[in-house]
Amino acid sequence: MKTITAQEHKQILDIRNESLSSLPPGIFEKDLLLTQALRHLASTDSEGMGLVFCGGTCLSKAHRLIERMSEDVDFKLVVPEGLSRTARSKRLSQFKKRVVLVFQEAGFHVPPEQVVARDENSYVAINLLYESRFSPVASLRPEIKVEFNARPPVLPTAPLPIRSMLAELIADRADDFQIECISVDETLAEKVLSFLRRTAEVRAGRNRAEYDDRLVRHLYDVQAIVAHHERLKSEPPHAHFAALVAGDAAQYRNQYPEFELDPVGQMRDVLQALHAQPDGFERDYLQFVDELVFGETVSFAEARSVFSELADQLLGSMHSV
Repeated sequence: MKTITAQEHKQILDIRNESLSSLPPGIFEKDLLLTQALRHLASTDSEGMGLVFCGGTCLSKAHRLIERMSEDVDFKLVVPEGLSRTARSKRLSQFKKRVVLVFQEAGFHVPPEQVVARDENSYVAINLLYESRFSPVASLRPEIKVEFNARPPVLPTAPLPIRSMLAELIADRADDFQIECISVDETLAEKVLSFLRRTAEVRAGRNRAEYDDRLVRHLYDVQAIVAHHERLKSEPPHAHFAALVAGDAAQYRNQYPEFELDPVGQMRDVLQALHAQPDGFERDYLQFVDELVFGETVSFAEARSVFSELADQLLGSMHSV
């Protein structure tokens, strides 16, 4: 089963022994293996499928805008146009099998029951198991989750260099590699939508899985994006947000019909609850910051304020789109 090398093990221990970081060794280990999984994907022949790195891990490892551990690897898939519904599903199924094989050949254990496909393979989630050489970290899951969503980006993408937290700390860029990445503007719009839509889904009792108490990470991430790109305060991605909302409404119409009927109303209810009933959100936020943020911390009040201001602007623009 996949594990880190003896040299990598020693480097991680040296970091702790030399007081270069107070983070548990298991965090560096998981990030290192996550980075290796990314490397394998970057070098995989996608056979005409466009692969775009996105989400919080992209913000951390490619754009370098956030300083927190991100356990999930998210990708958008750009499927060739002109395919029939059957051909598209088949093409996505072939891609899924190929990616699983790539991870297995890299040494990760991928049990069949840990591969989930929905909506005719338009959504695929794969859990990669590995053998840890350190004590478990209570705040981390014991696997790496890789997700693929067959919805193309709405804004231009760009190749960016990737490196592990370990390489970043010891200033080793010899193993840098590049991967196509989503833009910061689109990430901002996605994070606002993800928190509001997924929280509203839970409040409506339409969620398929248990509530993710780390959804509050989006508040932290939005604040971090705005801190580095202040133009987004006055120029949030209105049109792109509307396009993403329409995509979610269509993708989840069967699971969550209320969102398709009134997306703005459903999301505004969450914004109101974020201020009127903050206790649960603040509890989750403080736990998330304590366990996974290794950079400068941001208070719940500040993150909520920045997020709410932006979300209010984006939702307000929906009425005129």
